[in-house]
Amino acid sequence: MLGTTQLEQNHSPSNKQVPQRTFAALITPLLAVLLLVTVPLVESLHGGVLWGLNYHSPKFMSQVGDALALVKLIALCAGVYLLFTQHGIFRLLVKSKWLSIVLSSVLAIVALIQIAIGLIGVLIDATLGTNRDYFHKEFAIENNTIYVFTADPGAMGTAYHYFYLKCPLPLNRYKLELIDKAKWVGDVELKDSDDGFDVFNQRDEFGYRVSLGGVGCG
Repeated sequence: MLGTTQLEQNHSPSNKQVPQRTFAALITPLLAVLLLVTVPLVESLHGGVLWGLNYHSPKFMSQVGDALALVKLIALCAGVYLLFTQHGIFRLLVKSKWLSIVLSSVLAIVALIQIAIGLIGVLIDATLGTNRDYFHKEFAIENNTIYVFTADPGAMGTAYHYFYLKCPLPLNRYKLELIDKAKWVGDVELKDSDDGFDVFNQRDEFGYRVSLGGVGCG
């Protein structure tokens, strides 16, 4: 009777679930580290905020990008913390000692590089964000919306204006069609012209004329 009881206990559903729970406890920290390190990397490599969401306006997406940069920094720091504190679990999961070391080293290097670049970006955004209206402007020209992005690196390089046609998309999204890249005139203002728009500076001095040149939203 004792042998039968012991046999039933060994084959009970609760005992069968132990290896599954153990594996989940091992794999969860590794998956968390992978997500915390690779998702910020993939989003950054895309080039557009939130994989090119383009919601509402470029100025709004710039604000979202600044907030997202902080979120990514926090995620990366959490990933590095888990990587070093859970290293023993990774060693149990990855049977090869050298494979475990290589995996941990690669993840740590990728995370630390992102953290360094992210900190520089946050510092730059903190400086430029106070004058966001200067870098991002929109103008209504006839039936079109013209978005002007001013790339002004200051003393580090040459400043330019990038002129885009802002095209509406469903769900309050948009896409940008490049019209022209032109020399910097200062705090830019636009006025209607026959085939496009005229560019003025903040003192209402004429800079140059930009033609739409057949650029459209179609």
